Amino acid sequence: MHRERPDFGTYHHSTPRSSAEMRKKIKLLFRERFRNLPFSKKQEIKVLDVGCGLGFISCACAEFYPNALVSGFDTFEDDSLRGSSLAKARKNAEILGFSDRVRFRKGDVFGSNFRRGKYDLIVSNLVFHNFGEKRFDAYARLASWTRADSYALLGDLMFELASDLKCLSKLFRNVTVVPAKGVGFTYKVLVLSGPK
Repeated sequence: MHRERPDFGTYHHSTPRSSAEMRKKIKLLFRERFRNLPFSKKQEIKVLDVGCGLGFISCACAEFYPNALVSGFDTFEDDSLRGSSLAKARKNAEILGFSDRVRFRKGDVFGSNFRRGKYDLIVSNLVFHNFGEKRFDAYARLASWTRADSYALLGDLMFELASDLKCLSKLFRNVTVVPAKGVGFTYKVLVLSGPK
């Protein structure tokens, strides 16, 4: 019997095969970071995926943390994943068996209001570089959604810039840059903890 597979799309300037390979590497990087966080795998944590796209990182969180409740949001207006939609993200979560714990909604990092302290973990993959100079405002929004014992993991391309790190260091107590060997480009994962 043929099992349906999730479709997480093709990244901008990429092929379906290279996008799938990149996602495998990114998923491993995030899993390594998850292992270093103070949450147990079985803990009932609440996760927010900023710019969830087709739900790739949301589903990776749900897979690693089997009791997590994951909320993802995206605008899908100027997305680098062609053919993106919340319906496709929901379908991917359903295919992987996570639809009871993963929810998606339309939202904008600049317009959405999330209560401080609601989430234990905030994640994002390949989103913040799309904001250009507005990413500094997005970092401030992100910090306003965290609490002293919550974490944010941001995987993206812009983080070698001193201005990003300077801004984030003013917003969070701890900022750790994790280079991503083998992913390509200038991809890094930032681990942020404790707002200032």
